[in-house]
Amino acid sequence: MFHTQSTPRILLFFIAIFVKLLASMLGGIGFVWKDTAMMVTGTFIWLTWFTLLFLIAMPRTDKFLQNQIYWLKPSAIVISTFLFIAGLGLLITMTSFGTGVFQSEDPNGKSNELMTSFEGVLSYNDGTALCHQAIESLIDGHNPYATPNIVTATILYDNSYDQVTPLREGEFANVFPYPSDTQLEQLWQRVSQNPQQIPPELESKLNYPAGCFMLPSFFFLIGIDDFRIVLLIYVLPALAYVAWKVPRNKKLLFISAVLISLEIWFGIAAGETGSLIFPFLLLAWILLRRQLWLSAIFMGIAIATKQVAWFFVPYYLILIFKTMNLKRTLVVVLIVAGIFFAFNLPFIIIDPLLWFTSVMAPVIDDLFPLGVGIITLVTGGVLYIQSPLLFTILELLFGVTAIIWYYHNCNRYPHVGPLLAVLPLFFAWRSLWPYFFYVDIIILADILLDDNIIESSKRLAPVSLVDSYTV
Repeated sequence: MFHTQSTPRILLFFIAIFVKLLASMLGGIGFVWKDTAMMVTGTFIWLTWFTLLFLIAMPRTDKFLQNQIYWLKPSAIVISTFLFIAGLGLLITMTSFGTGVFQSEDPNGKSNELMTSFEGVLSYNDGTALCHQAIESLIDGHNPYATPNIVTATILYDNSYDQVTPLREGEFANVFPYPSDTQLEQLWQRVSQNPQQIPPELESKLNYPAGCFMLPSFFFLIGIDDFRIVLLIYVLPALAYVAWKVPRNKKLLFISAVLISLEIWFGIAAGETGSLIFPFLLLAWILLRRQLWLSAIFMGIAIATKQVAWFFVPYYLILIFKTMNLKRTLVVVLIVAGIFFAFNLPFIIIDPLLWFTSVMAPVIDDLFPLGVGIITLVTGGVLYIQSPLLFTILELLFGVTAIIWYYHNCNRYPHVGPLLAVLPLFFAWRSLWPYFFYVDIIILADILLDDNIIESSKRLAPVSLVDSYTV
């Protein structure tokens, strides 16, 4: 697998996978146990992952680390082997025995608390439950944006009450930084007695664009009614296509990286809605320099499905403009926008205000701070900041700076685009881990495919395009 052509930054990628999993683990455990030190440590490890990914996206890293192969290669081998065995062992254990095998005899013990939370992670979250409910509403001929009910969705799909999204409303208006498990449980016991009455304390809007329920609807119509299976149907072919296109001597590298990226598989197992846009963002980015019109279609589907994809659009268009021309950029804009409105325009026409307030709910509604970014300083109790204004300013500042930097540097560093797209979210009021979990695979695929792109560019493309992918 790690042959002589494995460059330092590709080997560094496998180390970055371990760093990301470590950051996710510490942040997740810290949140469940309310351990400030673990939460903040997880955040700093996330920053380390961002730094590693930035280095991986930089071609000059290969030259800089050329003399470090002696430890990079064995480290990558050990990490890959460990994560593969650990992931396989966890899969076998979970499917055979469930989480009970990890629980202690003390019902209030920390291991039991952690396993209870882990069970929730491996079931529908509130976003997935609302998407599932929306699909059934669409099939029944109703406007999915007019019929969401988080209480009935949680009960119907056997979701856990601690997977809902609380709002700073009603009895939670004076709670900060986040409602306790006891407060959530007490609220749930009350609202579950009258499921048709949606409480102000819970987010119940379908806050995704229409692709989130239109893409899976066909599979539900033919009898595949588990959102997680639909995610597999979309993700696996996209990954298989990339593996097919990657140069022969690096196929195993890509497949291995995908297999040990456990957060991708956990995301699918949990029905994480980010998994639905992952394959489309992946294909949109790698096809940009191969089949531009097809790439634009995939990007249009991505932005029509979930808002996180919107952050990729500026970098996507900049790369097209800087390596091709304005005419092609405008054509791509028309295709992307056309697909977005093809999915969403019917619902905009039916009730524009309802559609807007639903899709923009993450910005409009009064949400509690949450995530793996610098917001852990607030959720962990280090800082007491009740307003999201500062974090919004930081998010905008980093976002604008990243766009300007990429505009001037994308010819030299094209692979950095996906990383810069999600980096501002790390400084947001809400910086959930699914915003970041698939970006590294997109970058890795783009780097591995460059071997073929550069060779074909030398024969077919303008000099400016060739120069943009050489160091």
